[in-house]
Amino acid sequence: MNCYIDAGNSRIKGRLTRRSAEGDLSFTVDWPDAPDESGNVDAARSADSLGDPPGDPLADRLADHLVDGRGRCPRQVVIASVVDDARRDRLAVAIAQLCPEATVRWLAVPKKCCHVRVGYRDPAMLGIDRFCALVEARAWRGAVPVVVINAGTAITLDVLDATGAHLGGVILPGWRASLDGLQRAAPGLAPAIGGLLAEPEPARGGGETAADEVTCRLGLAKDTATGVRLGQHWLLGAGLNQMIALWTERLAGDSAGEAGGLAVLITGGDAAWLADLIDPAFPVREAPDLVMAGVMRLARARR
Repeated sequence: MNCYIDAGNSRIKGRLTRRSAEGDLSFTVDWPDAPDESGNVDAARSADSLGDPPGDPLADRLADHLVDGRGRCPRQVVIASVVDDARRDRLAVAIAQLCPEATVRWLAVPKKCCHVRVGYRDPAMLGIDRFCALVEARAWRGAVPVVVINAGTAITLDVLDATGAHLGGVILPGWRASLDGLQRAAPGLAPAIGGLLAEPEPARGGGETAADEVTCRLGLAKDTATGVRLGQHWLLGAGLNQMIALWTERLAGDSAGEAGGLAVLITGGDAAWLADLIDPAFPVREAPDLVMAGVMRLARARR
């Protein structure tokens, strides 16, 4: 049994590959606060005074997925991580604690692999999740220019030409990251933004039921929360459509395999919401497992 992990800034996604009839198993775990971020200072001091530092709840969250009912663990854990060093260390410690005999392998971005050539001068500066998504997009779409949009904590857009050359990318703040920044910069908007951040996922509509017909038709709002939400929709929608239109025009001659000569694949936790903002004239397809499939493909590649 092997485990493949995509460690993002908001959550950890994993897949266990098993040869038994049970088949593969996918899981998702939200990052818990680190023990020193929990705010429970008294508990931490008490544990320290007894010589037993407070444990990391990350191991508890992963245990249900990495250790089965018979105590078996993966023999190999392959990790694609974009998190900072502190979280990387937490993940490494949790896996070592749960699966002490497992071989752990951290993926890195090569200059070229799986028919994809990285456009960055320093490949290490390209997020491994973005590279894995490009690898899978190339395997799936073949010799067709493609835009890969990953809608997570950050929204990234990367372009491959028909030969598999990575032409570069763009990075935007994601839905929650943008709202969080606006809330800190404009405290007066905090009550309205707090309600939006509490939503499990971005709303696909603009809250138009509370507005009159003219307001709805013009894409305007008559309350603060709806105004913020619509502002996000207008801003991201306009930017995405403008970029895709430009790339479609510039890459139109690269391939006749797709209408307009360009395929658009979108993945990530906010993919469904973001896809609704893109002009339906563009050939957009949601690909929920694009990064994870790319992680597995890269891990098995011989270069």
